[in-house]
Amino acid sequence: MKKLILILMFSLSLVAGNLELKSGFVGAHTEMLMDSTIDPLNTHLKADLSMSGDDILSLKGKLWLKMELFSSDESERDEHMDEAVNVDSFPLATYTVSSLTKKETKDNYVIHGTLNFHGQEKAFMLDAEIKDSGNGIAISATSSFLVSDYGVEMPCMMFMCVRDKVDIFAKAVLLRK
Repeated sequence: MKKLILILMFSLSLVAGNLELKSGFVGAHTEMLMDSTIDPLNTHLKADLSMSGDDILSLKGKLWLKMELFSSDESERDEHMDEAVNVDSFPLATYTVSSLTKKETKDNYVIHGTLNFHGQEKAFMLDAEIKDSGNGIAISATSSFLVSDYGVEMPCMMFMCVRDKVDIFAKAVLLRK
């Protein structure tokens, strides 16, 4: 029985090729109504992804980041945003990739998964361009969501409030191990 388990474990490791994150980031965009844009960036993306051979459609795994590491051009505003998304109680945002769908145009996919943000988990899709370079893949993905769907109320100053909708842009370069 032990030999059978070892053989199964070994054969699974041959089928699923682990990917190592070389670099990645997530950028967000929203606006303070009647004022300015807010464009925080987090360059500390982490990933645990795998795919079978060269089959991009088999991509599965998780990506995550620490919410407190988003920063924009105004640190005081970043502190208010950290309070709004309650980074002390919900320090991570995690995206779990469950499947991919190929679009008609070359290198374009829809990534289906689940976003765990602010302690709530919801289905979430990203439009993505995924290019295979042979030794790895590069993913550029976009999406948007309403933070109120995750129980977050954006900050307001007098009658000016931060827009509820947040546009997301993410990039990850992954190398085959």
